[in-house]
Amino acid sequence: MPRKSIKVCVRTRPTSNFAQDELFVDTSSNSIAVSPDTGAHEEIMGPNNQQSNFKFTFHHVLHNSAQETVYDSLARDVVQGVADGINGTIMSYGQTGSGKTFTMIGDTSNFQHRGIAPRALSHIFSEVSMRNETHFTVMCTYMEIYNERIFDLLAEVKGSERTREYTIAEDKGGRGVHVRGLTEVPVNSEQEALNLLFSGELGRTTAQHKLNRRSNRSHSIFTVYIAQRSKSGVSEKVINSKLSIVDLAGSERLKKTMESDAHGAPIDETLKKESMHINQSLTYLEQCVVALSRKNASAAHIPYRQTKLTSVLKDALGGNCNTLLCACIWGEAAHLEETISTLRLASRMMRVQNESLQIEVTDPVKLLKKQEQIIKELKQELLMHDALADRTGVLYDPYTPEQDLELRKTLDRFLACTKEEEDDVLLSTFRSVRQMRETCKIFKDMYKQQEEQTQRLVTAASAMGTMGLGATEAAGTSSQMPSNGRWGSMTDTPLVGETSNEGGFGVGVAADNARPSSTVSGGDKGWATPKGGVDALRAISPGQDQGDYNGDNDVAGSPVRGRGSTKDVFNDTQGGGYMGASPEALADPNMAFVLYKSGPGKQSNAEIGRLKVKIKNLKARSKACAASINDSKARIDDLQARAEMKKSAKLATSNSQRRAGTQNRIDGLEGDLEDVVDEEEFKLMKKQREAKKMYRSAYEDFASLKTDLESSSSEMDLLKSNMLAEFESWHEKAMSNMQLPPLNNRMNSPPKDLFATTAPPAMLPEEQDELDDQEAFEQMEISRVVSDDPDSLAFFNAQKTRRAKQTQNHVALKQMHKNKRNR
Repeated sequence: MPRKSIKVCVRTRPTSNFAQDELFVDTSSNSIAVSPDTGAHEEIMGPNNQQSNFKFTFHHVLHNSAQETVYDSLARDVVQGVADGINGTIMSYGQTGSGKTFTMIGDTSNFQHRGIAPRALSHIFSEVSMRNETHFTVMCTYMEIYNERIFDLLAEVKGSERTREYTIAEDKGGRGVHVRGLTEVPVNSEQEALNLLFSGELGRTTAQHKLNRRSNRSHSIFTVYIAQRSKSGVSEKVINSKLSIVDLAGSERLKKTMESDAHGAPIDETLKKESMHINQSLTYLEQCVVALSRKNASAAHIPYRQTKLTSVLKDALGGNCNTLLCACIWGEAAHLEETISTLRLASRMMRVQNESLQIEVTDPVKLLKKQEQIIKELKQELLMHDALADRTGVLYDPYTPEQDLELRKTLDRFLACTKEEEDDVLLSTFRSVRQMRETCKIFKDMYKQQEEQTQRLVTAASAMGTMGLGATEAAGTSSQMPSNGRWGSMTDTPLVGETSNEGGFGVGVAADNARPSSTVSGGDKGWATPKGGVDALRAISPGQDQGDYNGDNDVAGSPVRGRGSTKDVFNDTQGGGYMGASPEALADPNMAFVLYKSGPGKQSNAEIGRLKVKIKNLKARSKACAASINDSKARIDDLQARAEMKKSAKLATSNSQRRAGTQNRIDGLEGDLEDVVDEEEFKLMKKQREAKKMYRSAYEDFASLKTDLESSSSEMDLLKSNMLAEFESWHEKAMSNMQLPPLNNRMNSPPKDLFATTAPPAMLPEEQDELDDQEAFEQMEISRVVSDDPDSLAFFNAQKTRRAKQTQNHVALKQMHKNKRNR
């Protein structure tokens, strides 16, 4: 791809004192003209060679533009390129107080005024969510360069412990120029990335001077690393890209930023030192830009190593990166000199040429898997070739112990045969390179055995000569030599377990003090057969324990339990009772209701009883179903934990086997090991799918039972209401016939619930957790934010996290800033 120039945009800071007579902004032609008023020139001073008019043309000029316009017209293309696999850098440059940090970060307390960085993070994760066929790994780092020292803004805040020295390294295989040792945090959502961005902003070094109440005293770089790989697993290619958001500190003039006392001496030496380092690093940055803007820049020396800032920005300046420079100017007459300086650097930056190429690296894990598959296919092809060529018995895999023993016997025969028989014994058996290699290995072992045995004999002979043994002993020793005069033959040495011609092989010579290993006899003790589990989802028949619901059977559960049976009440006919009931019985509403259930309301009471049994059975089945759901969930969690342990063990084993030369290329790609699934992991995944299937089935049954339970409860409530209305009508008629006062006139308090029963604790409905005031307020806030703009929820939560962290770590942050500035 041909090289292209860096994209440059100029943004003006809104101000009420804009120098309209000296600064002319033309957004239609993307040009800016500057005509500073230098005053009248005196002829006595000689000719005036000072340039009085300046005109600059850029890719974009934004005058009094909103944050959304800045991102959509400039930064969106760069961020989209990062999502597509091309490195991107967005940097802001300008004098102090010109709006650089507002452009890059924005207002962290206002969603509408958020800057390029929060919008870029939202853009990246929206792309990640839409590309389902690609697996993304996103990592974030945040650093600042303060007084030519690198500080990690994502490190844990602990006072003055951020004093580590960091090294700038270059990895041409993937990550490019990066700072080794920075905290790299993996993020999975927009909110997590915003939390890192906002927490890092709390650690930046700031100070107050005449032109800015909160002036950044350091250069900051927020970097997002993205690794993309296919989820299908057919390719071992990994696409790496990174987005660097650079907020440069503003160039300063001490006479404009520093207060002085009556004698004109500067007060704040720390501010002066910071300004010196800022201006120095920006000067070296301009030197690199000037060197890169020359025609022979490819052959010229580029002074990247003069400062840490230019070293870190090596990729963005003349490297493989899609770079955008946002030059911020303060369009007031008092700052025209700094405005011209900023526009000059921006104009030079347009002549810098960059490449924009995707960076593809090879994942060694998938490459190894692919090579193993190729080897397997080649072996199958060899077997097919041997079968077509009628070559049987050809082996390509390492030999088994039985095959080694057979080959040793063949070599023994070769050593024992005559010269005429050598070709027939050995040479005619060579059919593959593997067989030749195994033969050489066995010959080497036999040679070593003979050498060791000869050394032992020589040592024994020397010892016997020293002890004065005669020829008889020596002859006895020499008689131990094999009859064929050759050492190293496996058949000359007795082996433990050596069998006859029926097959098998020896396993070596037993030691003199060897004993058989003790074994434990099982005897009559057998293995305990595990008991089969009981199905928790066994259906409970609705018809069980229902019984025949008549009046007599329901009296035991009535409110008048223990006061006599219905039979006694109906037999009490003293006083001219209604339908055989006494006036005393009708006067008591509870007793009257029992009479009604045994008489006119018998059918309704039986229906209510049937529903009670049904509801009880449904509750029991729901409880069993809930237990099954919990068991399935526990099994799923257990299988997931075992799978994670398996992956972690495999990852640790793979990392230990990697060579040091390939570590840099595979750094950050450990997540791909999830694609390599062995047999044990496959079984775990299969069991997990079965457990999830059971979980879903149980959950569906639970939902169905819950629906039936609600329907039955509603039906029973309706029956109770109708039955109570009928009872009141019946009771009023009975009282009027017996010339008794109405029920309401004889009761000071309303009657209690005639259907009330004391349910066991397990049957009581679960109490809903009530939200406290703080939780209710937070819930209301979230509802309001979502109703206004659903995309702002992540920003809102990150903003709350930032405020909480700022409050909790207020003392530590203050001490850290003090230590950095006083060092």
